[in-house]
Amino acid sequence: MTTQATREAQDLHDIRDDERPSTPSMVRQVAEAADRLAQEASDMLHRQVREARDGLRSTVRRVGQSGALLGGAGVCALLAVGTAHRAALRALESALPRAHAAAVLALVYAAGAGTLAGLGRGRLRSPSRDRAASG
Repeated sequence: MTTQATREAQDLHDIRDDERPSTPSMVRQVAEAADRLAQEASDMLHRQVREARDGLRSTVRRVGQSGALLGGAGVCALLAVGTAHRAALRALESALPRAHAAAVLALVYAAGAGTLAGLGRGRLRSPSRDRAASG
């Protein structure tokens, strides 16, 4: 990036010896050019930090909103599972005594949990077989 300060410094460097300004004048010009360069660098850094901060804020806001929506979905899913459990229990209670219906439903849940756990454990133990089947 070429700035006015770097151009002025280059111009001072390109001047022939017989055209060079006096030393105090040259020192002052170089100092002014260095000050402008430092200010431009500082301004650019502040701009970049501000842009990064704004980008991070919008990302955090979006992630936060998404998390709230996913949390709400989880609550709804939990209510749906509870309602389905209650409906299944009532259906079983129409054919069996209350205690037996609850025991049957608990056994069905335990069998489902055991089956899912076994499948998950099997996948963890043989990841190369899953990659070959899906790839």
